[in-house]
Amino acid sequence: MSAPWKILVVGAGAVGGTLAVRLAAAGNTVGVLARGEHLQAIRRDGLCLEDPHERVCVEVQASDDLADFGPQDLVILGAKAHQLAPLMPGLRSVLHAESIVLPALNGVPWWYFHRDASPHATTASGRTAHLESIDPGGRLLHALDPEHVVGCVVHASAEVVSPGMIRGNGQYRYVIGEPAHERSARVQALAELLREAGCEPEVTDRIRDAIWMKLVGNATFNPVAALTRARMNAICDNPELEALIREGMAEVMGLARAYGCDPLVSIDQRIAIARGIGAVKASTLQDLERGRALEIAALLHAPLELARMAHHPMPTLQLLSALLGELDRQVCGH
Repeated sequence: MSAPWKILVVGAGAVGGTLAVRLAAAGNTVGVLARGEHLQAIRRDGLCLEDPHERVCVEVQASDDLADFGPQDLVILGAKAHQLAPLMPGLRSVLHAESIVLPALNGVPWWYFHRDASPHATTASGRTAHLESIDPGGRLLHALDPEHVVGCVVHASAEVVSPGMIRGNGQYRYVIGEPAHERSARVQALAELLREAGCEPEVTDRIRDAIWMKLVGNATFNPVAALTRARMNAICDNPELEALIREGMAEVMGLARAYGCDPLVSIDQRIAIARGIGAVKASTLQDLERGRALEIAALLHAPLELARMAHHPMPTLQLLSALLGELDRQVCGH
């Protein structure tokens, strides 16, 4: 596909908004689905991204209604996993036969078992399995044809610091790959699109390995960040917190291997990656500070459900899940 692409970002927060700015600045036609003060600021002043190197503001079509957008070449899902259910049915109106859906989500994605080769991927009736914790009744899997999906793992830290303004750390790395664990022309074209937008795409033949590698950090650092209100550098500098995180990481890595995946890094390497991010707030801490529902299902409930299926004990993640769940109820009211 030749540029410019027609692109819709569903959820123009830290992750989605960052991609919207980079892709629009590269000359693509970009629309964003947003709401509230953020939407009003984007309509009035554009969407802005500031990192240690530059500040870029772009004008994009902005609306809170999917019906305002026509069919798109690329739909980026920047909303959190627990926000997808009401959005998914409306996505059909913005897709054509060749549209790519790129879920830029943390945690285990709803499409995880689509074209997966593991023993748990297919039900007794021959249908693709789903995880109740993130997709009750398999509604997400059935609302959107998963053949549109290209897997994505985001390694870019950012925060919405005010309506219409995103501040990032200058890292724009995205690992992308087919759920079928094979190379494709559309993934190569998507990588070129991201490269032209100043990002660092990495194409992988094993996207689930990349998902587990990210989850090793998200399932441990994110709940600890919310529970302690600490930034990433402070967590890494606390020996007791680091010991807790190491225990959780070992559990998640063991679960990845139980599902035939390679978490790609050692515990020491994963902690070093987290340390290299710097003094940023984990996304779960950002949500806590804003009183939003916390991203518990995709980060903790889903791996715990997978663990029960594989008879793999995960006491540290169970503890973090219980604590974070109660914090969500007490502070965020969810």
